[in-house]
Amino acid sequence: MLPTPDPRAVTTPDGVSVRRCDPGSPAAGAMGEALWGEIQRRYGFSAPDPFDPAAFAGPVGAFWVATQGDRPVGSVALAPLDSRTAELDVMYVVPQARGAGVAQALLAALEEHARAHGVATIVLRAGEPQPEALRFYAASGFTPVAPFGRWVDDDTARCFTKRLADVD
Repeated sequence: MLPTPDPRAVTTPDGVSVRRCDPGSPAAGAMGEALWGEIQRRYGFSAPDPFDPAAFAGPVGAFWVATQGDRPVGSVALAPLDSRTAELDVMYVVPQARGAGVAQALLAALEEHARAHGVATIVLRAGEPQPEALRFYAASGFTPVAPFGRWVDDDTARCFTKRLADVD
């Protein structure tokens, strides 16, 4: 099931549509599962999927799915940490859609929503087995920071932050 049409949806020149959706929706769950599968392959472990839709509950928390036609091709989520900081999570683009601007469109939707809800700082975690993600976040204005929160004791964690413009 695809996300409900959103009048604020963003559509890329390639026909990819980015829409906010219920984090408990089948489309959000499918993207979370796909990301978790890739994470386990890249990091070389097996564990239960930690995806928790409640972490992305609104109004600040949110989940977006990118679709091309009727097929989900990417996702991103925002989880509030405090009144001014939120964590970017569940950023995933299916391999067939990588390099087509899907990640940029997802990030743009997330940042617009964050600004509108008073979030001044976005933080995230990636890791060495995700070199494409590390390059993407650096190119998107994120800067490295020490591991935070649940990532403090994770030796694989590479954490980043970005201060959003136009937020006091």
